[in-house]
Amino acid sequence: MPELVTRLPAPVSVRLQVSVRALPAAAVIGGLALPRQPNTWAGADPIIWWVSPDAWLIQSAREGDDLAAQLRSDCMNLPCAVTDLSDALVTFALEGPDASAVLARGCGLDLRAGSFGARACARTRLAQLPVLIRKTGSTRFELVVDLAAAQYLQDWLLDAAAGVG
Repeated sequence: MPELVTRLPAPVSVRLQVSVRALPAAAVIGGLALPRQPNTWAGADPIIWWVSPDAWLIQSAREGDDLAAQLRSDCMNLPCAVTDLSDALVTFALEGPDASAVLARGCGLDLRAGSFGARACARTRLAQLPVLIRKTGSTRFELVVDLAAAQYLQDWLLDAAAGVG
């Protein structure tokens, strides 16, 4: 099979929602520079996904860190909501030269390099499921989906990958 679908270890996932009017000019919370450009992501660990003008998904592979508690403390004087989604989300990696072709079978986004470049992410529908897609390399994507739909998405990706190439 030309594509590799991998279920990644469960990262700590926290949704941060802050009133845009209350954000500091530099948009730094808890030492994290929040991406302000739509459909972009930043960081290495933690990774910060722009989800909407007032919401970000923050993921970290570090175990033992209470990221949600840290963010709640840092946001104490801001109108914000911090929600730990760690047990509700699953992250997959899709990698290979045909990765964008596999995703195109069930997604309306143009994920080719010229349209969906480095540091791009988007909230979209894939295989009729709401997902977050993040490009992490020229032929690698990460997909975040609700836990309840994870097995369906994994099966769909494997089936779609088998028909490409």
